[in-house]
Amino acid sequence: MHLIPKECNGRLLMKISLLALILTCVTTFAAYSSNAQNLRDVKASLPSETLKLKDALRQLEKQTKIRFTYMSSDINQKTVRTNGKSSNLADILHDLLQNTDLQYQVINQTVIIKKENSTVNNIEKYTGNSRQQPIKGYVFDEKGNKLAGVTVRLKGTNLVTSTNGNGYFELSGANTSQPVLIISYIGYQLLEQAYTPTSAEGTELRLQPDLGNLDEVTVIGYGTTSKRVSTGSTAGISSDVIQRAPVNNPLEALQGRIAGLEVNSSNGLPGASFNVRLRGINSLNENANAPLYIIDGVPYFSESLNVFTGDNGSQSPLAAINPADIERIDVLKDADATAIYGSRGANGVILITTKKGSSGKTQVSFNAYTGAGKVSNNLEMLSTAEYLELRREAFANSGGTPDPETPDLFKWSQTEDQNWQKLLMGNTGKLTEANFSASGGSELTTFLISGTFRNETTVQPGDNGYKKGAGMLSINHRSSNNKFSISATANYTGDMNDALATDISQYFNLSPNLPIYDEVGDYYWYGNIQNPYAFLDRKSESRNKALLSSGTIRYSPLKGLNLSATIGYNHTALDQLQMYPKRSFNPQNSTVSMSYFGNSSISSYSIEPQASYVYHLGKGTFDVLAGTTWQQSVRDGQFLQAEDFTSDSQLDNINAAVTIRPRKFNYSKYRYQAAFARATYNYDNRYILNVTFRRDGSSRFGPDKRVGNFGSVGAAWVFTEENWLKEAVPFLNFGKLRGSYGSTGNDQIGDYGFMDSWSYLSYPYGGVAGLYPTRVANPTYSWERNRKLEGGLELAFWNSRLTLNINHYYNKSDNQLINSTLSPQTGFSGYTANMPGIVENKGWEFEVGSTNYRTDDFEWKTNANLTISRNKLVAYPGLIGSGEEGRFAIGQPLDIVFGFQFTGVDPQTGLAQFADLNGDGKVDNNLGDQYVMGTHLPKFFGGLSNSFRYKNLDVSFLLQFVKQEGEMLNFGYMSPASLGSLANFDKSALRRWRNQGDVTDIPRAAALATDDGYKSYNTFYRHSDAQWGDASFIRLKNVMVSYDFTSLLSALKTQRISLYAQGQNLFTITGYDGFDPETRGYVVPPLKYYTLGIRFTY
Repeated sequence: MHLIPKECNGRLLMKISLLALILTCVTTFAAYSSNAQNLRDVKASLPSETLKLKDALRQLEKQTKIRFTYMSSDINQKTVRTNGKSSNLADILHDLLQNTDLQYQVINQTVIIKKENSTVNNIEKYTGNSRQQPIKGYVFDEKGNKLAGVTVRLKGTNLVTSTNGNGYFELSGANTSQPVLIISYIGYQLLEQAYTPTSAEGTELRLQPDLGNLDEVTVIGYGTTSKRVSTGSTAGISSDVIQRAPVNNPLEALQGRIAGLEVNSSNGLPGASFNVRLRGINSLNENANAPLYIIDGVPYFSESLNVFTGDNGSQSPLAAINPADIERIDVLKDADATAIYGSRGANGVILITTKKGSSGKTQVSFNAYTGAGKVSNNLEMLSTAEYLELRREAFANSGGTPDPETPDLFKWSQTEDQNWQKLLMGNTGKLTEANFSASGGSELTTFLISGTFRNETTVQPGDNGYKKGAGMLSINHRSSNNKFSISATANYTGDMNDALATDISQYFNLSPNLPIYDEVGDYYWYGNIQNPYAFLDRKSESRNKALLSSGTIRYSPLKGLNLSATIGYNHTALDQLQMYPKRSFNPQNSTVSMSYFGNSSISSYSIEPQASYVYHLGKGTFDVLAGTTWQQSVRDGQFLQAEDFTSDSQLDNINAAVTIRPRKFNYSKYRYQAAFARATYNYDNRYILNVTFRRDGSSRFGPDKRVGNFGSVGAAWVFTEENWLKEAVPFLNFGKLRGSYGSTGNDQIGDYGFMDSWSYLSYPYGGVAGLYPTRVANPTYSWERNRKLEGGLELAFWNSRLTLNINHYYNKSDNQLINSTLSPQTGFSGYTANMPGIVENKGWEFEVGSTNYRTDDFEWKTNANLTISRNKLVAYPGLIGSGEEGRFAIGQPLDIVFGFQFTGVDPQTGLAQFADLNGDGKVDNNLGDQYVMGTHLPKFFGGLSNSFRYKNLDVSFLLQFVKQEGEMLNFGYMSPASLGSLANFDKSALRRWRNQGDVTDIPRAAALATDDGYKSYNTFYRHSDAQWGDASFIRLKNVMVSYDFTSLLSALKTQRISLYAQGQNLFTITGYDGFDPETRGYVVPPLKYYTLGIRFTY
């Protein structure tokens, strides 16, 4: 989503007022010194590029609340080179002006830029002797045109007026010796300026256009740029957006905010993973579609370390990153933005930048919140009476009489009504998190230290939950001449996730009169029926430790030349234990206790030396970057199964087991090397050309296939820099056309796939664990390749009051890496190979941002994004007979579902009817009578956010919407047998066929396997389009209300103190039959959360 930064004050361009302020600065040097010190407390940054000094100051104004005043003639022809580093405002101004004839002085919140030898004239101030005189003047735009309808307010009073058609204003009755005016006008920067009359007509004020985030620093691969001159397709969110939701995983903060990015939760339990797709599915290999994650310049693995999973599924490695430590997240989409990362960026790149320290006095910040969460949607199930009626009817339809041993009809209570949903996931999950940080340092050395603790419980019975502690240290140092700098960041996270070994949410449809305990208080068992309360004793414990560290050293030996190197080391270790006590098993199935022991770890390091050079030639700027990459990761793990413990209390002690079986041992090493280069030419911020090349080498391919060459070319035309257009379309303040084409590779396959492999037998023979072959060698397969083409249009109207970005992308991937089928006689099911299949992704992305209304007291902003995407398998030679014909179809998306075509229920028999699609006169359980019912991929998705500010009150909300399809989790999916079998159903079962002549879409109930209705339901109906439908939804994803008490509690001497309330997943509008349309399955859905918090800085 397109984000617009907070408004900041505009700058004043009046010569006489400038001289008066300079004189004031000279006569109040003590105040200047104090304010100069304050500049060191203000953090800012500029992109690493050559800028006009005027543009650099404009960017600084937008990032801070500092106003800059200067003579246009003093700075218009000056250009400066910025280093792209975050620093304090005093240091940045020193660097900007050190090679010029300019200096700066500070008074209050105004920075005055003037020539070193300038002189001042004494101009009479507006003093108490003249305080009854009216305050008057004219308001102009940046071109000198008078503005009508501008709001002019006298600060600290209720006096307010508007300029007339001639731009003139007048305020009477001011009773202050030092009046300050606040001038606001939509599309222009807010201006707060002391009133100083310059003539008999008062003063002249100039407003500067509010250009939104055009000049905001944007992180790209190995550098920074700005939206104004970027040739690639990027989007991002900042820390203030991340903090609007009580999330544990930073990926959740991206939901609904970035065009083209799908982020879906796997379930609603603590520590659960997220499925992330950027612009669709590119590879037939479902494990090769994840984007690349870069944290502070260092690659971070995204695959799960789980040896086995519990009811919360795989744990997300991204949960090791504390969202409170993140400064911003940027998403790189097209070839121009991602090609610099080569094969690793085939599916897009997500850059995470953590917070850094700022110079000045130490600032201490604290943020804490607590809240509660519930499952937001429950299915309405049949009552016991309705269920028993259904069961008896099913036996009657099947022509049989219930056996006296039929438990639900004769043995169990006929009146007890168990609400299994409430019992299994009806608790209240509680959440508490506290974050602390301290930042400060000198002008040359800064630091930031932070810590967090999070405690989260589940909605399931028992004492399961999630605890996380994290700490981060960041240190930055630079030399006094700014030629040398070094930075280092270390982040350590430890978490404990206690869950259940078995997902009990799947048992919500047990018979409503099924007992939990028997007469003596033990777990009740009957036949093969499971007792989910017994599964509460099956514990799954995970202990995860993660260290993320990186360091960068930079040296600038010559003007424009920068040498740097980034070194990173990451280590993550996961220890797992699942315990299955004897009492948790149905005695008919097992009488042996069991435990799983697993551990896995991954260690990786990377070194990336780089050199960049910037050269100016006339109005043009050349920016060249070259570098290399060395990366290595080592992954190992083991999985042991221990059985028959002497006591259930010893399940966590592997030595207490009678039998120990090795299930899996794993060790792999991945090595990656690359050389890359990028050249950018920028002519007058009007025409930009960017060319990238990267040569990759991967150890995942055979010796002769390891190297791949990738690259891209991107271009942009800022057509609003053309003079003829400025005059022809004055309301369009920014317009840019850009396009790119390039190729990236993909090596997201298993290590050593080109070699033979062997594995341990699970069951030893004669006390010896044998080996068996598991993979056949193929040293000839090579890189999967992804080609990307994109065009984009970026527009900003009325001084960026309204912005519009439109992107169209077309991606085509080929040379697919698949598991090619082998004949069973070989002893192998398949082997890794390239296949000339082609996958196509194309779509449109729209981003809109607007400032709907703004005064000094009130502001309303809106941002929206929409993605319309299509995925298609264009070619798959040999698909028929490959074993994949039930998974893929030419001309269809990749994630498709085959099923039977339901044509209705026969009113005479109550049997479900299906189409004979292959025309052979019968409906068979084969692909010939099945068709593609639909796809899990969305047709379109997006988000709509609004933010409101009234004085100290801030309110924001985010709506997320998705147009998609999916399996309906109603009665048709609730039993693997038939409607009327030993399982409960939702209320839709009340619409079933009962008598001849009934017209309905739900077939009759059946209880016996010999019944045609039973066979039809089990074989066809459950797998037909009767169970497929619209899973679209609109969700109020997030609401935040915050009030700033800083001014009211000034005695506390805090820089900021605020109280806030947050809501997450507050309501969902959907026609979906099931727990949740996002997860679309029998899992705990994302919870509805309410939290209260406090945040203060001092």
